[in-house]
Amino acid sequence: MAAFDKGRNWKASVSLLNAMEASSHSNINPSVHGTKWSLPEPNKFTYSLAISTCARCEQGDVALLLLDKLTASSHDNAGDTRARKLKPNTWVYNAALLACVESKQSPCAKVNCNHLVTAFEILEKMEIGGFDEAPDTVSYNTILSAMDESSFLCAKELCERSGNRKSYLSKHDDLMSIVVSILDSMEARRISRDSITYYNAIMAFSDPNDALNLLHMAFQDSDVFKTVSLIGESPSQLKGRAASGIIFVANAALSIASSSGDISAVSKILTLLHESEVCMNAESIKYVIQALGNIGDCEAILALLISLRGQSFANDILKERYSVDILANIPKNSTPVIEEEIYSTAITACLSHDELGMADQILLSMKKNGLTLNQRSLKGIISEYCRMAMSSSKEEFKLARVAKRLDSGISLYDIVEPCYITSRARAKAALAMLKAVDDPSPGLLSPVAKACCAAGLWQDARSILRRMHRAAIRELRQDSTTGMIEGKFLSELPRLHRSLLKFCAKGGNITPALNFADDIQFLASRIRQHAKSFRGLSKNEELESGWITLSSRLLMDTPTPDNAPESDFSDGGALSTVVDRPIGLTGQDWKLILIAASRGGHWKVCVGTLPFIRPYVKETHPKYAREFLNLSDRRCSSRPSIERLNRKYNRIARALTAAVLCFESRSQYAWAIRAIDDWIEWSGRRPRKEAVTSACRILAKRYRGQEVINLVTKVINIPSVEVTMGDYGTPTDEATNYTYEKAVYTESINALHKSGLYEEADQLYVQGAAGGHLPWAPMQNEDDSQLKLDLHGMSAAVAHSAVRVSLQKETMNAQHNTASGDQNVLGRDVIIVTGRGRRSGERLRPILRPEVQRMLTEEFYPPISTLSLPGNMGALLIPKQDINAWLKHQRQQRGERILVVADILRDLTSGSRLERALRKKIKQHPTSADDQSSVAENPE
Repeated sequence: MAAFDKGRNWKASVSLLNAMEASSHSNINPSVHGTKWSLPEPNKFTYSLAISTCARCEQGDVALLLLDKLTASSHDNAGDTRARKLKPNTWVYNAALLACVESKQSPCAKVNCNHLVTAFEILEKMEIGGFDEAPDTVSYNTILSAMDESSFLCAKELCERSGNRKSYLSKHDDLMSIVVSILDSMEARRISRDSITYYNAIMAFSDPNDALNLLHMAFQDSDVFKTVSLIGESPSQLKGRAASGIIFVANAALSIASSSGDISAVSKILTLLHESEVCMNAESIKYVIQALGNIGDCEAILALLISLRGQSFANDILKERYSVDILANIPKNSTPVIEEEIYSTAITACLSHDELGMADQILLSMKKNGLTLNQRSLKGIISEYCRMAMSSSKEEFKLARVAKRLDSGISLYDIVEPCYITSRARAKAALAMLKAVDDPSPGLLSPVAKACCAAGLWQDARSILRRMHRAAIRELRQDSTTGMIEGKFLSELPRLHRSLLKFCAKGGNITPALNFADDIQFLASRIRQHAKSFRGLSKNEELESGWITLSSRLLMDTPTPDNAPESDFSDGGALSTVVDRPIGLTGQDWKLILIAASRGGHWKVCVGTLPFIRPYVKETHPKYAREFLNLSDRRCSSRPSIERLNRKYNRIARALTAAVLCFESRSQYAWAIRAIDDWIEWSGRRPRKEAVTSACRILAKRYRGQEVINLVTKVINIPSVEVTMGDYGTPTDEATNYTYEKAVYTESINALHKSGLYEEADQLYVQGAAGGHLPWAPMQNEDDSQLKLDLHGMSAAVAHSAVRVSLQKETMNAQHNTASGDQNVLGRDVIIVTGRGRRSGERLRPILRPEVQRMLTEEFYPPISTLSLPGNMGALLIPKQDINAWLKHQRQQRGERILVVADILRDLTSGSRLERALRKKIKQHPTSADDQSSVAENPE
């Protein structure tokens, strides 16, 4: 059990404990079965070791289950010897408290609250128990380390809802009161408080003032100073940093102050140390440097390093700026203080504010003093260089976008290619320092690979990725022999894969994106082969090798195979408990590849990639939702809800938009329509409006107006299954009155209007207004002598169609009135409300007003003049005389068209036109006299 505890093998420890329990309950008669060895019965010590092992491996739930099992066994066997062996004591309870603390790191807040409540329940049980169960210093230190402000408030609310008002948590209103109560309880029980007690109490707070108050209490507690004076006299004394006593507690307060950047609290702590004649150590100086770094004063950091050499002028600078006296807290015989940890912290603080010059000065000073960076410091500096490289890359992309807006001719196919200068230099510096790190961790290799991608060093990033892949495979092979997979590289890789593909998509770099996809698929195939061999299944080498290089074939004209995977291309098998994401390419990854291909203008890659995202789109089809089942089957169904499917769909819906935008830029209208049709079939949903409007634009440019109408009609007729909130919790179009239907109709009319397809635009406007998706221009008016048209909120193209349709409707009304003999409304004054341009790009510079005036003058015959209404600059008046003239011309045109049609019909019915055509044909090709006579006699 002790070996399993040191080896962090909780599964083996629990298995051994269960085997001991089973052996104790087996009724084996040695006289019958011969000599047979058996395991001893478990006792409180074996349970304590098993609980401790689970706690160290962050398996808090398992540890608490073992505690419940031990308690139940002691109650079931009350009164006999076995009950005394299984009765929990202080060791067992302390191990269970440790399990609550180790599980505190879980990202789920409810788990933290529940375990904190459990920890206090265990403490209360220990306090009311006997001598063997009484809490000690370790018990209180452990429960203090489990607390913080957020978990305390959540646990207190949980206790109040459960009705338990007698617990520790219910009796106190804030964290400070319960911490002080625990310290008072320790004093009342005559339990010594050591430096770890106050250290854990201070680290529970984030406010430097609370930390300072607890530090004052620690200085007034004689037990803390007694611990320091007895160091070395007893083997049970504290070890490590805690052995330094009160300075260990003061460093906790300094860490709280430095993390918040409260330099005044740092000054108060140093003053308290000076008054108590307690000297700082290297860790204290490191926290002071971090506090100066958090407020961005790198000059003060340089002055602090100079003052550590005994230079009083530099110390005076710190005293003048922040009332921080360094030399007063350092023994005179200990200067100069030159330690690698201090200088490394100063370099990291300067790099965090991009102060490369000062960081270089400190590094030169280190070399002069014969100091070299240790591995830990080197890793911190590399991380800062990677951060700076990615920050510089963002600025370079911003400059490239600004340059593109100023001069659109500098970019080919709308590709934004920044000039990697600063970012590349910093990424190369991180690469150079990485070579000096012995056995770098995945947490260090990952940011270096990201920095290389951000700086355009694609080959270097790929070499690091392959290095991590090889390490993951070795890790898998080594750990699978013991059945325990630690998975450090395997757990880091999915996040790294997504980040690298994001960098490729950002700049439209499709070649490195497909290279990364090859490497990712190769790793997934190796993991899948290992899982199959582990389960005793056969391997399919030919199929795997075909999929490995499939992504690279997308750059060629090789067609995508029909057997695209219908499920996730990564089967981790035994890795499901280690890796929180699939190892292979997922729908999100294929979406990023599509975005990279779209921004790079590779429309063939978009065509070849869409089949690979098909299975992920099909999984979000509404027919798979729980709500589509019968009421009897819905309760026991494990299907996801429609809301969950909507969230999943929204994460990959942008893939279609990227593909259609690429087709638009390359004028591939047929592929755009095909992609939208396939997407509708796969998802059972409306495509995103950006994809539909992009397809409408490319069709309008090709003067395919009827196909635009057909596409809009198709997508509008699909029932909507969207939720009211967007991808990131922002209100959707429905919440802002700009619905999906209104957006599609508006953008499609804009595209048709721009290409001069006015009749198709008018047809779409009528269709949208009839469905209630677009506003109807004519206003309700009691005065029949005027026709009012309201164009507020319309784009120029929609307003154009609204005016045309309204005047055409006026023509039809005039014709109806003429036929019925009503001459009162043959022509009316028309008032068009356009607005004053308050919501225009340039305030009070209207767009609709001049556009409507231009349309009435240039596109109507005879031209229709407009007048401004007195006192109302947001409306136009079309006089009745112009309307009558236009209506008269429309009637004349209609009459002429009717006469022309009548002449044509008369010619056709009389046969004269056909006779003339045949005679002309005979003259060109004479035939026999019989044929001619027959033609004359029978002209038909």
